[in-house]
Amino acid sequence: MWHLSCTPTDADRVCHPREVIDMAYRTFVDKDGSYWQVWDSQPTRVERRVSSADRRRQSFYPWRGTERRTGADRRTTTQRRITLSEGYGAGWLTFESLSEKRRLIPIPSHWEDLSQSDLRSLCEKARKIARTEGTASF
Repeated sequence: MWHLSCTPTDADRVCHPREVIDMAYRTFVDKDGSYWQVWDSQPTRVERRVSSADRRRQSFYPWRGTERRTGADRRTTTQRRITLSEGYGAGWLTFESLSEKRRLIPIPSHWEDLSQSDLRSLCEKARKIARTEGTASF
């Protein structure tokens, strides 16, 4: 989804499109009375260089001169990218309460329409993850 964004400092009031990522968000209370928040995370800029294999394709008109490229990998990025663990590339559900955090892969179809009972079941199946002390959760 795209929205137009104008800042008050724009001299000529030009609006620039910016991408807004919609994220489903739900809450529920588990059988012990703990309040949980649930949201889906779908990464958009994931590091694709997880393989050590050379992905360059043969050119239709191959270069016949001396190879001038050196080094194993000359590619650079101008933005920070993350490498995800196996299975997380297509996204995951995050379950968070005051005392713990869990992740579930893959994201179930139409999870945002599930009943409270079904959300509790998914939470029980989700893998517990360590929380980092002193950091805020998103």
